Amino acid sequence: MQNAEIRITNQLSEIVRVIELLDTFCRQHALSGRVRHDMSLALEEIISNIVHYSYRDNASHGISISLRLAAGEARAEIVDDGIAFDPLMHHAPKPSGSLDERMPGGLGLHFVKALMDNISYFRADSKNHLTLAKNIEGPEASASGKSATMRLSETNGVTVVVISGRFDSTVAREIRERLLQLIGAGAKRMLLDLRDLEYISSAGFWSLLAVGKQVEARRGSLALYGIGDDVRRLFDLGGFTGLFKICPTRELGLDAVRDSAN
Repeated sequence: MQNAEIRITNQLSEIVRVIELLDTFCRQHALSGRVRHDMSLALEEIISNIVHYSYRDNASHGISISLRLAAGEARAEIVDDGIAFDPLMHHAPKPSGSLDERMPGGLGLHFVKALMDNISYFRADSKNHLTLAKNIEGPEASASGKSATMRLSETNGVTVVVISGRFDSTVAREIRERLLQLIGAGAKRMLLDLRDLEYISSAGFWSLLAVGKQVEARRGSLALYGIGDDVRRLFDLGGFTGLFKICPTRELGLDAVRDSAN
């Protein structure tokens, strides 16, 4: 299919359908994993913003997404009938500051502008029309696109949390609350195993931020290890790399958590 279209309602759960369509589109056109990853993140951030901020009523609204290939680009057009919003007119600086100083907001738009090669916007017939474009790279197998799962274990007093799949807006709240419950129950030494983490959106980052703040407030220690190239790139783009202890191996991560916790 040279073009693909889907119409969803203004619910976060509908993002899964969009990502499934994108995955199929990328596989059929042998688009690279990087293209699929970046388009997936950008679409999630935009649709999530529409769901959260575009409507001033509680009614159901339709959002249309169309995918196509043109002029060496993969393009996604998002059309919604929410309030007028041109992302090109809003400055989205790279987040900065310490763990305590970071507050949610602006990260998703920063990711979209950093990852997309072209963005265009116009408003017509009381609808927003936003087009995201990513230059096409060489063929490469795309990833699974499954929502994140979380597994827990304990090693010599350290709670090891394995997060795999897509740490996106559909699961970020659940994972954050489960981790905060663990901390509240006394887990002050925590190691996050991210070897199989395919993707993390702004919602996932804000969840990690909340977890990190709670661990710090309880004079505990949190470390991460196994971060892949695509996820590391998002940590760098979002200014999160320096906020967490990031270790190359599980053993070094365990040592870092044990040595620094009080």
